[in-house]
Amino acid sequence: MNIHLCKGDETLDEALKYINEHDKENKKYTFDKEKDRCYIGDNAFSSAPVLINYKNTYYALHEVE
Repeated sequence: MNIHLCKGDETLDEALKYINEHDKENKKYTFDKEKDRCYIGDNAFSSAPVLINYKNTYYALHEVE
C-alpha cells in the first residue's frame, strides 16, 4: 500500500494525476470522491493499493482495468 499526502493547496484531482504519472509499475488509478472516502481500520482502507490523505481524510484508489 502506498499513501500520498497532499501538500499545501494540492487538490484531489492533482494528487490523482501525480500518482498516475509517477507509479513505478505504470498502473493507473481512479476513485469516487464520495464512495471511496474511507477511515483507518475499515476494509477499504486496509485493502486499497493506494490511499490519498487529503486534509486528514483518506480516499481509497482502485486500479483501472
